[in-house]
Amino acid sequence: MEATQVNSGFAFRDDRGDGLDLRTVTYAGQRVASRLYFALRDDWWRTVPLEIRDSRRQLSAHGAVHEIDAVGRWPSHPFEVTVRYVVDGAELTAEFAATARGSFTYRRVGFCVLFGADEFRGRPATSWRAGEATPFDFPARIVTRDHLDPASVRFHRPFNRLDTTLEPGIRVRYRFEGDEFEFEDQRNWTDASYKAYSVPPPDRGPLSTKDGERFVQRIRIRVDPAGEVVFGTATAGAGDDRSIRLGARIGEVPSIGLYERRLSSHSYRPAGGFQEWNAQRPDAARLSVHDSIELGVNGAVHAADDDSVLEATALHGALVAQVRAAHPDLPVGLAPVTFLDTPGDWRDEAGDYLAAPPPGPAPGRRAEEFAATWVIASAARAVPEGPQALRYFDASLPAACPAARTVARLAGLRGRPVLAVEAPPPLAALAVEVDGAVVLAVANPSPDPARFRLPDGREASLPGFASHWFEAPWPPASR
Repeated sequence: MEATQVNSGFAFRDDRGDGLDLRTVTYAGQRVASRLYFALRDDWWRTVPLEIRDSRRQLSAHGAVHEIDAVGRWPSHPFEVTVRYVVDGAELTAEFAATARGSFTYRRVGFCVLFGADEFRGRPATSWRAGEATPFDFPARIVTRDHLDPASVRFHRPFNRLDTTLEPGIRVRYRFEGDEFEFEDQRNWTDASYKAYSVPPPDRGPLSTKDGERFVQRIRIRVDPAGEVVFGTATAGAGDDRSIRLGARIGEVPSIGLYERRLSSHSYRPAGGFQEWNAQRPDAARLSVHDSIELGVNGAVHAADDDSVLEATALHGALVAQVRAAHPDLPVGLAPVTFLDTPGDWRDEAGDYLAAPPPGPAPGRRAEEFAATWVIASAARAVPEGPQALRYFDASLPAACPAARTVARLAGLRGRPVLAVEAPPPLAALAVEVDGAVVLAVANPSPDPARFRLPDGREASLPGFASHWFEAPWPPASR
């Protein structure tokens, strides 16, 4: 899936996942948004899928115009929407006009802008509301709206303007029209981003439409380069080194297997997973009756397309690290670690959160190579952070399918030394010492093919969404 180069500065992928998307929006090689899309969320926060009726694209001397007409695919939520993306020089404008064709309940109608955690984590920014400036930093620690420390409060404050800079000194200005916006730390749900979205009503409860009701929004993204724009310079240099490098021992492979039941009947196991733990921050007194902390990990809370589900694995280690840092005396396990084919929280028929998926047919992707890649990408991020155990999917997974074989191979490495790994993006790699050799499990969570160099100097490559096991002598022979 190649990027579309619109002009000398802007490039992006344009595709559909669970909405109308621009993905990986870059300017001169710097990512200014990981995703920009329209979404209608139902009263359970599920994204209503769209069906495109017409798509029109026109190129110009300074950019392009792309207009898309779509309708909601759920009879319960009848609506029409026209989305328009315009690139003109150093400015990208996104706007939509949506019309309800009946009465239905919803949580939000509007644009979402995802700011990639890798690019924006720790970056200073200023938001503006009614002319009042609020300086803040994109948080390093995963935060929720329940956190009332000054840094968290500033991050969550509503805004209609946002200014920030990227590494080479590129200044980016975001302007929001039609509604005020606010931030949410999507990493609570293993999305690798901070999401800006239109502010919900004060009680954050569901709303109802009227037949013919219209919704409009516009977002402008303006880039002020630090100098002459030369496309691709931001990704050159050190990023050209595609070598996987190994370091010292950092731990051991924990217990890994398929999910059968909770790890301990005495574990602290919040139904809302990491987000609930992070919002409530239980103290030592509350946890004194528990022997461990156990978190279910849902890889498809907000989106279930392949790209989004695999991207979610990048946060599995961060969840373990943040919980272990808060409770160093309690073992931390992830169980189950899984995904469904449709986005949404795990809930029962009454709408209450569940710590594991509700009963239902197994997603088709679990039987494909895709799921094996997902397991390796997850383990590569989680294992170095020292979890007590990892439990994937469920025990009904056929033993012959790629994911089950991958889990079994990881399980057979239990207790073996784990080495620190430095892998070129977007690769995820787990390195384990085994009898004078290193076993290296490498996953490519990107849709694009990836070429890289193994620690012993061999050249290798992986197609998009693929994974492979490699072996090499360890320690390496001196040269």
